[in-house]
Amino acid sequence: MSDKVSLYLKDVAQEMEALNSESSIFYNTETGEFVFYSENYSDDDTNPDEFEAEKYVCLPSHYDIHEYGITRKFVENVDNSRKQELLAVALEGKGAFRRFKDTLCRVDLREEWFAFRDQAFIELAREWSEENEIPYKVKKSG
Repeated sequence: MSDKVSLYLKDVAQEMEALNSESSIFYNTETGEFVFYSENYSDDDTNPDEFEAEKYVCLPSHYDIHEYGITRKFVENVDNSRKQELLAVALEGKGAFRRFKDTLCRVDLREEWFAFRDQAFIELAREWSEENEIPYKVKKSG
């Protein structure tokens, strides 16, 4: 479908990061706009039936993204075995993400984590764009 508006992967990734378990984000292939929708949030202009039109493509859900899996993959790629062990232990049990974030600071890997996470979301955005035949561009850094 060549009539679809191309988008920037970074923009798609940022929208994906904004998702939660109670919301959906739709991409309008004609205008290039993202539309946030949640049953708990009602905008008078938003009719959920309109999202069934072909021009709308839903981003992956909060559950499809598997941020825990991204986190695990990051830990597996940490070169320092002591830091890797501390992060792996932090991910066990209830409150794992809070402990993980605290541990990132203690082992001085916070910046590396955010760079890894950003790249993982860019890759998810690329896969989603290709699956939905939506042309995309990559923003230059800086």
